[in-house]
Amino acid sequence: MVAYEEQASLIDLVNRILASKHISPSADTKALEEEIDQLVHDQYGLTDEEIDVVEGP
Repeated sequence: MVAYEEQASLIDLVNRILASKHISPSADTKALEEEIDQLVHDQYGLTDEEIDVVEGP
């Protein structure tokens, strides 16, 4: 189960990406996407090796 605070952080990041893309479809949201990735990795307790498998080459 994901804690409310983690859900709120994820929702905030997604909303920020959507707002940026609404203003400019070509907006660079890579940093925000990386924050989401990190939250997910932390939530699942992934090791560096597992992250490499999930992220791919």
